[in-house]
Amino acid sequence: MRFIIYGAGAVGSLIGGRLAESGKDVLLVAKQPHVDAINRQGLRILDHEGEKTVRNMPAVAGPDQIVPRPDDIIFLTVKTAQTAGSVQALREKYSEETPIFCFQNGVRNEELASRRFKHVYGAMAGLSVSFLAPGRIAQTMSNRLGIGYYPFGCDDLGQEVGDCLSNAGFTVTKHRSIMDVKWSKLLLNLNNATYAIIDSYLQLGLVTPAIARFMAEVLKEGLHVLETAGIDPHDPESPYDLPSHIAELQSVTEDSEKIHLAQQIPVELRTYPSTWMDLKQRRGETEASYFNGEIVLLGEKHHVPTPYNATLLNIVENMAAEGAEPGRYSIRELMELVEQKRLKLYEG
Repeated sequence: MRFIIYGAGAVGSLIGGRLAESGKDVLLVAKQPHVDAINRQGLRILDHEGEKTVRNMPAVAGPDQIVPRPDDIIFLTVKTAQTAGSVQALREKYSEETPIFCFQNGVRNEELASRRFKHVYGAMAGLSVSFLAPGRIAQTMSNRLGIGYYPFGCDDLGQEVGDCLSNAGFTVTKHRSIMDVKWSKLLLNLNNATYAIIDSYLQLGLVTPAIARFMAEVLKEGLHVLETAGIDPHDPESPYDLPSHIAELQSVTEDSEKIHLAQQIPVELRTYPSTWMDLKQRRGETEASYFNGEIVLLGEKHHVPTPYNATLLNIVENMAAEGAEPGRYSIRELMELVEQKRLKLYEG
């Protein structure tokens, strides 16, 4: 069994690196500078225990450089906007019988992959990983992965791959309805936009009352929309308990010691969501339309106002288009903008 990690940025590199470290055969497909650094000096992985280097893992810059093997398993780790093109490129190289696992946020990737491949698996990547430089990543928080066949079930291969990931050090859950879990993860990703707009990071936001309570409202709105639309994001094996998480955010009180500890976390080990990174690197686009946009569209379809998510989506998309860096608004200013949006929605 060989694992092809297609689109190996931060998350893909961590998954591939851990698998290679556990003795599995891994090939990364990544951007050229990252490929060059890994092939030259290995992949460096920083976490709270220090830094280590994984050397037994080759990398290539495109599918044309892959020599397919019958035991290949594809892990798709590109962003949603690149899924259709990536699946097409892979299909030109691989048989439709090749298994493909969608280790991506959002809920549209599996559907796109199933148009070209017969055996598609959903994979929930509950990982917090930062891309520091070519050949170097940091795992800052979280170590969860979820596996399931798309759209339902978890077959023998899913079980085997899940075991491989467990042996590589990840906390893995296996699901009969993986898309329920991915909807839960989508809700947690709604606040990626919040952190990008106010220029903050997860460890600080979770202990700052104003930020935590704002995030709780964003999640409540998203959960209400899903429930109204008849989408149940709850799964018995899910690592996420959304109502409990919302309650925890709502209960955050001022604690100067916790805030101080969060502020002392080294910059490289702070958890900045992918939307923050997209704005910081001025990529011109984010995945907000696949997170907040899903909630806004469902809200419109089912006549549920979504002032929080609509505001976040509008601001982030404008910032990305303008090449703006994180930090356009403070949390107080963001709350005021949401209130203005709420009044307009209800007046309309």
